[in-house]
Amino acid sequence: HTDAAAAAAATGSAAAPAASSSSQGAQGGLVELSSTVQLPQQGTAPAVSMPWVGFGTYKLSNARAAVRTALRLGYRALDSAYIYGGEKTEPETGAALAAALEAGEVTREEVFVTTKHWRKFHGYEPSLACLKTSLRRLQLAQVDLWLMHWPGPAWRTMNRRKDEIAAHGPFHYAAAGHEEDALPALRAETWRAMEDALEQGLTRAIGVSNFSVRHLQALKQTARVWPPAVNQVELNPYYQQRELQAYCAEEGIVLQAYASLGGQDASKATTASLGGPLLEAPPVAAAAEAHGATAAQVLLRWALQKRIIVIPKANREARATENTRLFHFSLSEPEMAAIDSLDRGEAGRTCWRNDPLRMLQFE
Repeated sequence: HTDAAAAAAATGSAAAPAASSSSQGAQGGLVELSSTVQLPQQGTAPAVSMPWVGFGTYKLSNARAAVRTALRLGYRALDSAYIYGGEKTEPETGAALAAALEAGEVTREEVFVTTKHWRKFHGYEPSLACLKTSLRRLQLAQVDLWLMHWPGPAWRTMNRRKDEIAAHGPFHYAAAGHEEDALPALRAETWRAMEDALEQGLTRAIGVSNFSVRHLQALKQTARVWPPAVNQVELNPYYQQRELQAYCAEEGIVLQAYASLGGQDASKATTASLGGPLLEAPPVAAAAEAHGATAAQVLLRWALQKRIIVIPKANREARATENTRLFHFSLSEPEMAAIDSLDRGEAGRTCWRNDPLRMLQFE
């Protein structure tokens, strides 16, 4: 991998990470998928670089086929999780990668694999057991990045009644040991397991996902390894999380966005309240027309120009190809500013809509 050149600060709009000179060619944006960002040093572990553009696997209809196609198209980062697809996506991702390795289409060193710990495994021993299950499913001895997926509790049931939650509070259905006052210490134990996994070589880097500034600050108090390499969060023009962007920049944490195109969990009413689908927002459409690009490409480019890693997913090959072609144009400062103006603050959060703690307002 080639380290990417400096791009814009969190509020800026300079050019996105440049590809190495050796990656220029007739294939346009496809070859720039090899461009990487160096993650923060973690303890004595060797330095790790991660592609700016990866392939997401959340809610894929056929993860094995989609991942195999993505690798063939040139994606060199795969983002998965223990819980995705009812726990079926990890094994399918692993099978696709194994087939590509067997066919000589890629080498293990060329592919950056991320997976995520699931919240029901919070705590030291359960977390290590979770990772070992993920490694077995992925058919790997080591992942490149292991993330703590969610800072909140596991639930003792998914049949949660809204009237009960209203009467007793959002932690009413929390699993035993996952009560609100226990969570910071529980996350600290999960992180301790992740630190040990890093030292044991089970992962090359460790990070978090869906962590607020409050959660990061709490984790820092007990962490032996700091900072987390990555914080993967919902982030797009409707939900820019500017305070979190600033904090992560200050701490040296690399931000990675999911739901870059607006997410798929929002109800029609929520989407309407935000002004309509993000892909149809006037500043996005105007930039797309000006650059001969699609709205999706504009939104992904917007994130890259803010030094935010993106992991678009696609079930169809044409869409997966489209999402690689992000380097043949650059958004101007006025275009970036116009898209920035779409920020709806906390109202822009659309993911995890069935979780009573989706707004992350807990310790």
